[in-house]
Amino acid sequence: MTKPPMIFIAFIVVIAIFATRQYFQQRRTNADNDAAPLRTLQVEVTAKREYLSPNRRSRQREQIPVEDKKYEGYFKPQNGGSELKLVLDEAAYHQLAKGQKGVLSVKGSRFVAFTAQDAP
Repeated sequence: MTKPPMIFIAFIVVIAIFATRQYFQQRRTNADNDAAPLRTLQVEVTAKREYLSPNRRSRQREQIPVEDKKYEGYFKPQNGGSELKLVLDEAAYHQLAKGQKGVLSVKGSRFVAFTAQDAP
């Protein structure tokens, strides 16, 4: 058994193919976001979500005192259209409130800013 089994080699090749595919997909998404024009939309905040990253089971989480958090915001355009789910930074996340209306700036699928409207 000096040669590794063929199934092991095939498994490693499949993992390498999927990893390479994911790498190039992320690069393409980043390039598309960089090339996209800045859009502004009148939106309402429908929800926001904060979760630990990576999403581990509770036993594994007990051993890690400090974990990174990820933040998401859900926005519904006021002129109709489908809900937008965007990844936010911590400061922008904490400034949002559910039901808040304002102007959302996005570049491709990347969050840029949210400016709340003054309540009448």
